[in-house]
Amino acid sequence: MRDVEEMITCQVSFLPIESQNYKEDVTRVLSMIEKSGLDFQTGDMSTTLRGERDRIWALAQEIFEGMNPVCRFVLDLKVSNTCGCS
Repeated sequence: MRDVEEMITCQVSFLPIESQNYKEDVTRVLSMIEKSGLDFQTGDMSTTLRGERDRIWALAQEIFEGMNPVCRFVLDLKVSNTCGCS
């Protein structure tokens, strides 16, 4: 069983600003999230991730670095260490 203290929740919103194809850019980010292996739930305005702290931070870095050469964007992260992952 995993240590609950390692588990966090993160709400992710990706907003392309200067993009040639914003729908494709959002789809690329959602694909990164799906391939991460983290537990996630996609909503209308954001995606909620639950999982190990290091894996969530690694995914945030992957999204930032992967999309940086593609478009200008806002990557909004809300992170909680009281996720109820018990």
